[in-house]
Amino acid sequence: MTNFDFLQKDRLFQAFSDACVEAEKSISSSPALCALGVRKSAELAVKWLYSIDPALTMPYKDNFSALVFNPAFVDSVDDDTLNHLRYIIKLENFAAHTSKQVTYREAVLALSNLFDFILFIDYCYGSEYEERTFDESLLAANNNQSVPADDFKKLQAALEERSKERETMAEEMKRLQDEMAAMRQLNQQNRNFNPNRMSEAETRKSIIDIDIKTMGWIFGKDCLVEYPVVGMPEPSTTGEGFADYVLFGDNGKPLAVVEAKRTTVDPKVGQHQAYLYANCLEQMTGQRPLIFYTNGYTTWFWDDTNYPERKVYSVFNKQDLQRIIDRRSLAREFYHLDINPSITDRDYQKMAIQRVCEELTHKRRKALLVMATGTGKTRTAVSLVDVLMAHRWVTNILFLTDRVELVKQAKDAFTKHMPNLSSCNLMERGEDKPTDRAIFSTYPTIMNAINDETTEDGQKLFTPGHFDIIIIDEAHRSIFKKYRAIFEYFDAVLIGLTATPKNDVGHNTYDFFDLQDDMPTFAYEYDQALEEGHLTDYHCIERLFKIPTQGIHYDELSADQQQAFEDAFEEDDEVPDFISGSSVDTIYFNEDTTRRILTELMEKGLKVEGGDKLGKTIIFARNHAHAVFIEEQFNILFPQYHGKFATVIDNKVKYHQDLLTKFKDKTQYPQIAISVDMLDTGIDVPEILNLVFYKQVFSKSKFWQMFGRGTRLCEDLFGPGEDKKEFYIFDYLGNFEYFAQNPKGKESEDCGSLSERTFALKVHIIRELQDLKYQTEELIPFRQELVEELSSSIAALNTQQFQVRQNLSYVDKYGQATAFQTLELVEAENVISHLAGLIPPIDEDETARRLDVLMYRMILAKAQEDNQTYNSITKKVKKIAASLSQKGTIPEVMAAKDTLTTIRTDAFWQTATLTEIDRIREELRGLMHFLKREMKTKVINITDAVLFEREGERFTTESNLEGYYERASRYVIENEDKPALQKLKFNIPLSSEDWSELEEIFWHEVGTAEEYKKATDDSVPLGKFVRSLTGLSSEAAHSAFSEFLDTGVYTEAQVHFVRCIMDWIINYGTLAVEDMSDPEFAGGVDVIDIFGDNLADFQKIRAVIDSINANAMPLAA
Repeated sequence: MTNFDFLQKDRLFQAFSDACVEAEKSISSSPALCALGVRKSAELAVKWLYSIDPALTMPYKDNFSALVFNPAFVDSVDDDTLNHLRYIIKLENFAAHTSKQVTYREAVLALSNLFDFILFIDYCYGSEYEERTFDESLLAANNNQSVPADDFKKLQAALEERSKERETMAEEMKRLQDEMAAMRQLNQQNRNFNPNRMSEAETRKSIIDIDIKTMGWIFGKDCLVEYPVVGMPEPSTTGEGFADYVLFGDNGKPLAVVEAKRTTVDPKVGQHQAYLYANCLEQMTGQRPLIFYTNGYTTWFWDDTNYPERKVYSVFNKQDLQRIIDRRSLAREFYHLDINPSITDRDYQKMAIQRVCEELTHKRRKALLVMATGTGKTRTAVSLVDVLMAHRWVTNILFLTDRVELVKQAKDAFTKHMPNLSSCNLMERGEDKPTDRAIFSTYPTIMNAINDETTEDGQKLFTPGHFDIIIIDEAHRSIFKKYRAIFEYFDAVLIGLTATPKNDVGHNTYDFFDLQDDMPTFAYEYDQALEEGHLTDYHCIERLFKIPTQGIHYDELSADQQQAFEDAFEEDDEVPDFISGSSVDTIYFNEDTTRRILTELMEKGLKVEGGDKLGKTIIFARNHAHAVFIEEQFNILFPQYHGKFATVIDNKVKYHQDLLTKFKDKTQYPQIAISVDMLDTGIDVPEILNLVFYKQVFSKSKFWQMFGRGTRLCEDLFGPGEDKKEFYIFDYLGNFEYFAQNPKGKESEDCGSLSERTFALKVHIIRELQDLKYQTEELIPFRQELVEELSSSIAALNTQQFQVRQNLSYVDKYGQATAFQTLELVEAENVISHLAGLIPPIDEDETARRLDVLMYRMILAKAQEDNQTYNSITKKVKKIAASLSQKGTIPEVMAAKDTLTTIRTDAFWQTATLTEIDRIREELRGLMHFLKREMKTKVINITDAVLFEREGERFTTESNLEGYYERASRYVIENEDKPALQKLKFNIPLSSEDWSELEEIFWHEVGTAEEYKKATDDSVPLGKFVRSLTGLSSEAAHSAFSEFLDTGVYTEAQVHFVRCIMDWIINYGTLAVEDMSDPEFAGGVDVIDIFGDNLADFQKIRAVIDSINANAMPLAA
């Protein structure tokens, strides 16, 4: 006998009745098999509802999750019923995607939820409905049985087969739709439905329980629930309390306490409660546990002996928590840094490491190193890891970069300098193992690995606490938008490496690392590196050609040139009157321009082997077709190199990695790498002597990355003892001039993918259409259709993917159509921000999806009464219609003749409604692929002219980054209330503790002692330096010199002289005798002229000055 036997008495339910009975019986064999059976039973029952309810239309995805969260289905059931299904989905996903054991209790909960859902169906459609309760006593006892993996797979396959057969029964019910709709209406009028409701606390714990189990915790073993503690303060009368969860280590000591709150409650409400539990556990066991508080959607972590609270992805696993606990006693302070000179032997590299260690000492978990290309960022990172591992601060390392080549390059550097560190390149496994200490990866690969990689026993490998430190190479690029989810998932110290930080709105590197603009943790820029002999100088040759800049005007060509121009086109081609400069090297390629550039490069470029061979060179091309054209022209000009000297190396070339390896080898060809983007950043080839800018660059960060390809030192490049001293830049598109006029450049705007833009537009349209004026018979269903499209796509997201779980509260809420009933502006932007990037693109033609964006923009503009945008888009749509009309021989286009004719008229668009515009969108999107065409490139040969040429020009490279002095000044301004700074400003002697505090601030926190020495030429005492920043307060100055301001005792000239002293000290903090001869001081007057024979008065003034100076010196303490 089972809880579901009553179903078998009603033939209406035969599509799922047997499945429910089997699911309950299977609990005796395996809770996991039971959970799977519950899922299949629920899915069959849901599909049965779809078959008999005409109001339920299948969503574009028909998986179980999409069926349940389809807005139409959500509207057809109550919230309790929906929550029952939500639990079933969550448990099955947990079992399927985590390889964890489903417990007997969880299987019972799943059966109970299934029972309540089935009871709802019986209430609506059953012929003999009666109120029932789920009877746990009917279930087989918990014998801790499990099914072997092979047998489980067989049972699973058999269950799948039976489910398919039962689905056909559900389909057969469609003929009864009208009868069933009437039956439901009648039953709901005459029956009462009182489902068995799980308590709110039990529902909450079911969600959080699964999250904790996902991290490998075993309930009843190392995870204890409602754990009793003693020592709680009032209002507890007994001092007893019960912690929601306590997680224990293998030694029986508590690793963490977890305080759980309802999903509707801010988890931070439980912070103090969790803190008190931690106090009790520490008193009871002698070990202070770590603290978590969560509501299932948001989790906070508090290592209150070391750091303030911070938001994390979830509770950590046992190994990660134990590592954090152990580090309390194992980690050593950075009193003495033993930096390995074989890894980093340069002062600035050591200084960078010291600055990071200082930040970590002050409990800051992010640092940004801005170092010029070629100054050894990667080696600095290796040395930093070496130091941190030696001090037991880190164990597991993740090195991230955005290119496969850079992953290999970084791993090679770590292997060379830290050969005993086990390391894995996730891109090229080989003998590497993902369980190694150091992991090297690109962003997409680690995102997939988070979801997919498991340990040998099936546990998630890359847990939120797995990595202690993440090093982000080229930190100005891929840390934004969707890849930001990586850093919100892992709870690790973040170290950014870049030569070119960004401070643009939406792409601010400093903001990402919690820094103020232009204030990195450490900076070492090109000019300083050049001055100190760590990078090479450059020499620039600029030549601006007319055709790539201004294009070609047919009328301006000579007769011979016009003929040559016409010869480039086929007989049926229309010869253009004008070709824009932007079309040159994209569609039109001019032989003369390219050949002159290549000839000049071969003649003037820096050479090796005694001047016989051009040194290694990169030509930065505009696109792949341009790169191929350059290679072809080189081979025509220089056939003696047999096609090996100059080669295209970009991502469109097969085996480009092999070509890159050869390019890096100074003994092998190619000598010239013609590249599009691939060699712009990150690639280290010290032998490079020439850079050719054969494309325009507007991004400052990208330009400096390209510039950095040539800056590296290279010994013996020209022969023994003849090192690389400079490199050449050939600029043919006015880049130097552009950045002279626009020092900050212009960063390209990231407007999002097509699917993101479509999602955002739909949200904005839905919001506009909630206005009262749009509540019409025509627009209400149109808005509802958009809502259903969005909510169903959100509901279909895989909640086991970490990036989806990070936004789970939004997914759960907006996966239901009711959440879109009204949207405030801020709410709409939040929906877009959190969800647009998660929706997978529809696998359809790109041109159709581009049309969607265009037409949704048009609908939004119409709804917002934005006539300018609407009219602009109208012209584009009319142009599309005109282009399609020229393909009338295609049957599909012919069938749309009337539509195409209509939408080419202004009259239609003047009166078109929103639904008519959407109908046009749907009709045109199926035709858009007919407009695809291969771009026909043309090779022309017109003699080019030089508009501008210059050689030897240098950049004005004023740094925007704040140096030590600027950081110190800013610190004083922002912390003027600190006692030691106040004493200096108000002329109060400092204690020894004050001096220790100043040394800590200015030799450790603001910067290192070495930076201080460089900034002050090692000649200014600390107190005098800080006083120069604080100045002396006006009150202190008046108090010190008040007796000398009496004009009844002193002459007017003498009082003026004293006021000059006061002004100077107020501004500069101290005054030396030699300062009095400064023209800025009192106009350079002579003391003798002022005081004459009364030098005793001056000596009194001098004594006051000495006293003020002394109060800024340690000896005064």
